[in-house]
Amino acid sequence: MFDELTNAALTAAESVDFEGEPFRVVDAVHLAVIALATGRPKDLTRILALLDAGAVTREQVEAVAARHGLTHAWVRFQRRFFDDAR
Repeated sequence: MFDELTNAALTAAESVDFEGEPFRVVDAVHLAVIALATGRPKDLTRILALLDAGAVTREQVEAVAARHGLTHAWVRFQRRFFDDAR
């Protein structure tokens, strides 16, 4: 039903309970890589916000992006937003 990245995000998601209702929370690194895969301007802004907040590191995003065939998208993102991009 879902793509490999979304399945990985759901597998890594934390189960929590809020007012008696169970639900799953996707971790920040998978959220960032899903945003990278989507690629809309608001998604790219979300990645920058996650990085700026310290919720994820560039290395974490790079590793998960690589596992899901998004290395090229990550390199493009870094070139666009970071002066020290490889």
